[in-house]
Amino acid sequence: MMTDTANTVLLTGPEQDQCVLVAIDFSEDSKAALLWACDFAECNSVPLILLHVVHDLASHPGFYHPEKSDHLESMQDVAESMMAQFLARLKTDHPELCSIDEADLRFIPGLPPTRIVEVAGLLNSRLIVIGSRGLTGPPHKQLGSVAHRVVELSAIPVVVIKSETHGVLKKKERKRLEKRHKKDRKKLKDLLGISHKPESMDGVDG
Repeated sequence: MMTDTANTVLLTGPEQDQCVLVAIDFSEDSKAALLWACDFAECNSVPLILLHVVHDLASHPGFYHPEKSDHLESMQDVAESMMAQFLARLKTDHPELCSIDEADLRFIPGLPPTRIVEVAGLLNSRLIVIGSRGLTGPPHKQLGSVAHRVVELSAIPVVVIKSETHGVLKKKERKRLEKRHKKDRKKLKDLLGISHKPESMDGVDG
């Protein structure tokens, strides 16, 4: 079982000089993070490294979906396939982004928060760019657990990016949260001794 500890990671290939590390989990926020990182890298002439942490299936079951033709495909192979599809969609939507083609792809096993910080340190990263919330995060959360933990652990700057669809709730989820908010507000008023105002009677003559 994977643990949230700082273990040494073996990375192949040469270390990059002051690169930008982008944590990728294939979410909409992750897409927005990569777009931001591409602009930053091009403006500052720094290399991009795209990192996906291949995590334990027990922590997020169903995250990796192998092709129907190969149910024995390894998580690493599935992750690489998902990355290829993710980048292909992004390049189709944004053909002007040349830095994606030059980016270095890394797939490292472990728990995402600690691995992201470890890899950033070992590769001499200038900063870490990460989406605010991943695929498995609750839709009403503004900051996911992975991004929050990376910010806590990292000794270098961390840029947290939201997508345009971040925080957009489905109708059922929005109603559930509104109902809970009204209930909590009523309890707070009771604790403060504030009387509840009656329903307004607009249009009724006094």
